[in-house]
Amino acid sequence: MKKIVRMCLVLFLSVFIAGSWVSAKEAPKKLDRMNWSERNYQVLNQFITDYGKGGKFYDAKKAPYVVLDWDQTCAHFDVEEAVMRYQLVNLRYKMTKEQFKGLLKDEINGVTKLSEDYKNIVLKDINEDLINDYNFLYDNFSGLGGAMSLEDIQKSPQYMDFLSKLPFLYDGYCETKGIEAVYGYPWVLYLLAGHTVDEVKALAKETIAYELGNKLSKQKWVTPENFQTKAGVVSYSYKTGLRVYPEMQDLIAAFEANGIDVFVVSASYKPVVEVFSGIGHFGYNVPAERVIAMELASSPDGKILPEYKPGWVQTQRQGKVDAINMVIKKNLGKTWDPLFSAADSDGDYEMSTGFPGMKLTLVWNRVKGGDIGKISKQAVDEKDSKSPRFILQGRNENTGMVIPSSESILIGKTEPLLLK
Repeated sequence: MKKIVRMCLVLFLSVFIAGSWVSAKEAPKKLDRMNWSERNYQVLNQFITDYGKGGKFYDAKKAPYVVLDWDQTCAHFDVEEAVMRYQLVNLRYKMTKEQFKGLLKDEINGVTKLSEDYKNIVLKDINEDLINDYNFLYDNFSGLGGAMSLEDIQKSPQYMDFLSKLPFLYDGYCETKGIEAVYGYPWVLYLLAGHTVDEVKALAKETIAYELGNKLSKQKWVTPENFQTKAGVVSYSYKTGLRVYPEMQDLIAAFEANGIDVFVVSASYKPVVEVFSGIGHFGYNVPAERVIAMELASSPDGKILPEYKPGWVQTQRQGKVDAINMVIKKNLGKTWDPLFSAADSDGDYEMSTGFPGMKLTLVWNRVKGGDIGKISKQAVDEKDSKSPRFILQGRNENTGMVIPSSESILIGKTEPLLLK
């Protein structure tokens, strides 16, 4: 009798477990609550329910897809700029003196000096300073053509001048009318010339691991005052640290589990983004072929050239739309529009507004004006709408954590802010 009872119990448990597994398998994956605002949590879950497998708007013949910006959207702060600084601090360059000199133009699109915010510095002057600095570093640092250790070379005025002026020039390019990001964004990638893609990925992995453990703060580098140069004293301010957003990791997983393909579309260098977003790396698990980003030309022996990849668009502003049309619609045959985007800056505006079929955009609140400010305001205006086109999500830049509101706390501040 006991044996029969045991057999019945085992059979019951087997049926119960099997039934539970089937139910779990069939049930759509919901977002974990985490720190989404209550409003955004509800909107995102409803979106996944409606447009994912089994949803009322799901069409297997037109499998849905979404497009996500990377820096400041999927992760906290900017990985490309973090790589730039890590490379700079550690002098991880592979350019000859002539190759470096070739990156510096005394006139760009007819512009010969930086904007007023960058002290109207003449390009020729700051270029001359940087060339002199790099020549000294190249001739003396053991990692280039000399014998001095990194620790010793870092004590030199040439190192400190180079450390401050190179990123100052990059920021100046991006903020000077007539030069701007269309020149600055690829230019900063050219500093990786001479590396292979695998070496860049190794550098990116080092950088990300270091910055994930680094504090979140605002720092400043200043050129030495007693060091005679053409451009004089300048300073460069920046934010330290990187953080992952568990909310975005979970959102990506929920999209994929519900039959919604995820693509990352970034203005950073593709191999760098692939490392941060890739499968088995830092928790995002986006396949490399789903990363659409900036690309550079390479020599026949696999070395990166200080040239943009021929025939490839710059993946910023309208270039993001063009890249989506080229890679996803044309090459992959998904001729329909993306349903959703995630954004944080003006560079994502066209991607988030240029597709008539897009239903929802998540905007990370960086309390900015400009084009991103326009759709941030629209998100606030739509806060009671049952079907908003934009939703605004807040975070605390001091902790690198999402907060359950539409307001954000900017780095160095304590007061939550909604709109600029």
